Amino acid sequence: MRYILISFISFLLFSCSSKEKQQIITVEHPLVTIESKKTEYIAGDHIKLVFKTSKVVDLKLQLKNAYGNVLINPTEINGALINFNIPKNYSRLAGPCHWKLLHTGNTLLNGTVSIATNKTEMTHLESYFGPRSVTAGYNDYSMLTIAPTDVYDNPLDNDTPVTIKYQFLENISDLQVTTENFIAWYNVRSTTKSGRILVTSECNGTTSKELTTIVFPSNATNFNISASSAHNYADGNQILTFKSDIIRDEFGNMVSDGTLVTFVIKNEKGAHLYTVGTTLNGIVEARTLHPDYPAKWEVQAFITGAAQSNLTNFNFQSAIKDYPVTFSKGNRHIEIGSFESFMNQLVPDGILVQLDIYNKDLKFIETKKTTTKNGSSTIYLGAYFLPNGTYTFKIKAAGITKEYTKKLHGN
Repeated sequence: MRYILISFISFLLFSCSSKEKQQIITVEHPLVTIESKKTEYIAGDHIKLVFKTSKVVDLKLQLKNAYGNVLINPTEINGALINFNIPKNYSRLAGPCHWKLLHTGNTLLNGTVSIATNKTEMTHLESYFGPRSVTAGYNDYSMLTIAPTDVYDNPLDNDTPVTIKYQFLENISDLQVTTENFIAWYNVRSTTKSGRILVTSECNGTTSKELTTIVFPSNATNFNISASSAHNYADGNQILTFKSDIIRDEFGNMVSDGTLVTFVIKNEKGAHLYTVGTTLNGIVEARTLHPDYPAKWEVQAFITGAAQSNLTNFNFQSAIKDYPVTFSKGNRHIEIGSFESFMNQLVPDGILVQLDIYNKDLKFIETKKTTTKNGSSTIYLGAYFLPNGTYTFKIKAAGITKEYTKKLHGN
């Protein structure tokens, strides 16, 4: 027990003596002093820290900055002078660089060197511009963002001037902004005319690449359409063409090529047909076939969510005045036609022919459909389909309906 107590008292005395000795060495009479007095550098400078010591050996220098931590050995020992060269990846990074001089893990000295951005060498510019398309008017814009850096990619200081130039049609404008939080920016407003806006920037004699945004026309305004054809006969063959005037936005710009326009056709029965077209040089054309029966069409065009046209009418008169119907082979073979058009020419293939079949009590049985070929069409009613008996047939073609009551017999 006595031995343990004596040992503990000796430890306390040694500890106090050691602390007092360390305080004298590091604060009042340090064994190591720094000879380098310069604390401010420019990125890219050769930075060397020199220390003087006569007794302490095996020194290491710890560096810490935004790049990270590193422990380096002396690059040169010349008597009592010990030199440390700061690595390039640390000396090129702007900002504070903290250092500690270590001996066996203990800090003998510490300090900081300040590294400023390099303004003497070439400035680099990173520029971003978007969106790359805007709509004509007073509300849309594209933002130009510039990030100037020195040759070592360090952001330049706040309030660094940046000149911005932009061109539209015959006008070239320039202005000056300053960096804030490492970037400079400017909103390039849209114009009321469609076209291209070119922008560029310059800082410390370095210019950026040319960037572009396209000013597209705004939403279309109401427009007019017309309908035309070689004739107005309902022959199911000729083409009816719809055409608009030049469609413009509220600022007088022609709408963009490829703008989709939907033509809605309403007939006298309230049925609707649709056809579409796309604009080219502000004008849209759409086409559809004539009907194969007399009709009155009311046509209006729409650009969805934006504009509509006037109403235009187009009336079709009958091209087929009549057609013959022949029953044979026990009235099971029905030949319809030939169909002749307005100049007594055969109608084109594809005219729809519809046969509605009813029993003797006029109860509907079924509908058969076919189309013309070489001006006529044929329907055969086999016994496997309709047993022998009396039936009523309603034939509809080219807007003309004919009704027959026939007795079917045979096969």
